[in-house]
Amino acid sequence: MHATPHGGEMAGVKVLVVEDVPELSRLLEMTFELDGRFEPVGTATSGGAALDLAARKHPDAVVLDLAIDGIDGMDVLPALRRVLPEARIIIFTGHDDSRLREQAMEAGASAWVLKGGDLNGLLDELSGAVRQEAP
Repeated sequence: MHATPHGGEMAGVKVLVVEDVPELSRLLEMTFELDGRFEPVGTATSGGAALDLAARKHPDAVVLDLAIDGIDGMDVLPALRRVLPEARIIIFTGHDDSRLREQAMEAGASAWVLKGGDLNGLLDELSGAVRQEAP
């Protein structure tokens, strides 16, 4: 197993899901639970809720959709980075736009994963991004 940023085993990596489609949020949470390396700590459907949960739950990683209710994901990204300076933020989006991807990475995203693919790709990116933070 791999160490987390907090020195524990990978099984304790806390993940916040920011997604406004309830079925997809639940699928992601179930995938994380079944994988065993991650612990879902909440789901937010809007930017405001994401910031609130981030401040209360202190996740190690955030899976952030760009098309969410209220404040859009690109606007939430820098605010999440301020609230969670050490967390890894994985953009999980249906937008295959290289300019938007570049802007997200400059704003503090750790990785960009397109929706519609195999969820193993998301798990690999999330695992890799968290592992980068490990000592």
